[in-house]
Amino acid sequence: MTVEDLEVSRQVRAVFARNWINHQKVQYGATHGTVYINGRLSLLREPAPVRGEERDRQGVSVKVLVFLEKEILKVPGVRGVRWNIQGWQRTRMTWVRRGLR
Repeated sequence: MTVEDLEVSRQVRAVFARNWINHQKVQYGATHGTVYINGRLSLLREPAPVRGEERDRQGVSVKVLVFLEKEILKVPGVRGVRWNIQGWQRTRMTWVRRGLR
């Protein structure tokens, strides 16, 4: 892991902290500009309810995932994000709930 990858990982952790994501329940790291995120996302604070918005038991919604991805892609040195999040699947254009309720 290069110094640049360590800096990207540090900034991804800062993105999680700013957005009330429990970083202890998710594994993340960067390799050659690609951020890998695995595990279960959970929010430390319940967001305000949005009518018609579907969330999992941890409070995560499509809106939260899209916003996180945009924020991570703003980090200097990030070329892409690979997701492997329990209960969610990234398709070409959006997120789909899967498996866990």
